[in-house]
Amino acid sequence: MKYSKMMPQPTARADVRSTDSKAPSADSRVGESPLLRHPHRLAAVGLLAIASVPTYAASLDQQIRSLLAKDGNQLGCAQLVGSSPRQTGGGQQPLNFGPQLASLCGTIPAGNPPPVGGAPGGGAAGSSAAGAAFSALGQADLVLKKRRGQADAGQDLAKGGAAGDGEMALLPGVNLFFNADYRALDRRQTELERGYASNEAGFSLGIDTMPTDWAVAGLAVNYSRWHGDQLNGGGFDTDSYGPTLFASLFPWQGFFADLSFQYLRKDGSNANRRDYLREDNTNFGGAISGTPGADQFEGNLSTGYDLTLGGLTLGPRATVRYRHAAMDAYSEQGSSGLELRYLADRLTSVQSSVGAQASYAISTSWGVLVPQVNADWTHEYDNGQRTIYVQFAQDYRAVPTTFGFQTDRPDRDFFHVGGGLVAMIPNGWQAYANFEALLGHAYFDNYIGTVGIRLGL
Repeated sequence: MKYSKMMPQPTARADVRSTDSKAPSADSRVGESPLLRHPHRLAAVGLLAIASVPTYAASLDQQIRSLLAKDGNQLGCAQLVGSSPRQTGGGQQPLNFGPQLASLCGTIPAGNPPPVGGAPGGGAAGSSAAGAAFSALGQADLVLKKRRGQADAGQDLAKGGAAGDGEMALLPGVNLFFNADYRALDRRQTELERGYASNEAGFSLGIDTMPTDWAVAGLAVNYSRWHGDQLNGGGFDTDSYGPTLFASLFPWQGFFADLSFQYLRKDGSNANRRDYLREDNTNFGGAISGTPGADQFEGNLSTGYDLTLGGLTLGPRATVRYRHAAMDAYSEQGSSGLELRYLADRLTSVQSSVGAQASYAISTSWGVLVPQVNADWTHEYDNGQRTIYVQFAQDYRAVPTTFGFQTDRPDRDFFHVGGGLVAMIPNGWQAYANFEALLGHAYFDNYIGTVGIRLGL
């Protein structure tokens, strides 16, 4: 996911969507917002928010500072509270707020300015469940690439054997494979999004077979765990798991088309601090945690043509990649009053990649070694700058104030380069190792290493 070099200047004006002065039921004052118990209300608020997307770029911290600012009567959170009633008497705390948020929004003594400060950015907490798939290769892409790499190494797809070696008698034409992947993904910090250093380790376990003499079809099960440490403190973890269906079609010599379809469930957790400092050196804030989740769907179509010149095989490659993530609504946990309720969100990416791959077969007394190199240029078409909509978790009004903060603008063009080695051993065994790097991205540095085995039965 990338971003334009020209970014609009942020402003502190809050993108506030709605307030309501009606008092909620007694149970909603001390528990979860009624919106989470009535999904149709949540959808309505979301539609209302989306109807007026701002044209400026505002970070989460800028929005919070604006919403919690005082008015001329020294009443805190003037914009957030709006026309909603406040308690009479000392403090002037708003009704229908949780205790910590209400205390932040009471009367501010004369001379104490509105809250300032806070760490830059804020998008990581809301997007960690979506994972790194939109800035680098997804697991479906990796399964497909490794399967194609084995075929390009000289494997006889019709038999499932290695370099003409025979098969075992049990279940002829069936292949088992295991991939273990490790990637490092680092994001640079910007004014709108937090930077982080992260790594992801995962595996794919699968089986494929040949239903016709021009196609191979298979199924893989994928799991990965993504861990990140934010540059200004805090971090996140995401577990991803689900199946991948794939097929390789080779209707005539040299040409191929590979397809894959994947579903991943992503369950995340994050921990951070949200702190603010007034000019009188009064601090407020505290630890905040959350459990975001998402359903991700991915489809890939890759095609190419291989030209063989002795032991050398080379040819062009082209890929179209579609990914869609549906992020769940969830509420942060903590006792600072600054915890947020994230509304359900959607994210779609459509990419194309154009490149080439080359390999060379080296025969030995025990098998065949095939080194490979590849490179491609990737362009992003659909994923753009997004507004993430949130509410304060302790805003218990029937229609809480909804406000938005923005992500960076995507960088539309970047590159992948990689290399690997496949060892084809008698009796249908293969071992392989690959390395791939993401280059030229405005925000991400990404490196992927893969090792695996494949057994023909």
